[in-house]
Amino acid sequence: MDTRRTRGTVGNEGRRRTPGGRGMLGRVRSLAAVVVLVATLGAAARPAAAAEQYVNDFGIGLGTVVLDLLYMPTKVVYATLGGITGSFAFVLTGGRLDIARAIWTPSMGGTYVLTPSMLSGEDPIYFSGVAGGDREDRSNERPRDSSTPREGY
Repeated sequence: MDTRRTRGTVGNEGRRRTPGGRGMLGRVRSLAAVVVLVATLGAAARPAAAAEQYVNDFGIGLGTVVLDLLYMPTKVVYATLGGITGSFAFVLTGGRLDIARAIWTPSMGGTYVLTPSMLSGEDPIYFSGVAGGDREDRSNERPRDSSTPREGY
């Protein structure tokens, strides 16, 4: 008895072979290879932009860390000296809180930690605090009637 397989007949496993000689598994492998090839070629067009963004983010992050190593101690010393000076002013002026606050607010307010968004120019950096909490960007606040007193005073 001849046990060779011929095209178009059922084999011993019960699987029918196609006339081209490739089974269903061969088709799936070919389709998978085409999908991988298309995905690889499609992704090959983007690495330049992604790599440039990665390098940019890395540079800003590294710059933030290095600048914070210098900026934070400087800001803490400035705030500490302002706190001490404001305390002396409070005592020497007989307890006038407005004088002490005029020293404490600029020296102890402001930005203590730099962030990547600050280095990229998205957020402002305030080394000194702003008197009364007024900052440049007050666009989200409603206009204040001049007859009403400011909050905190």
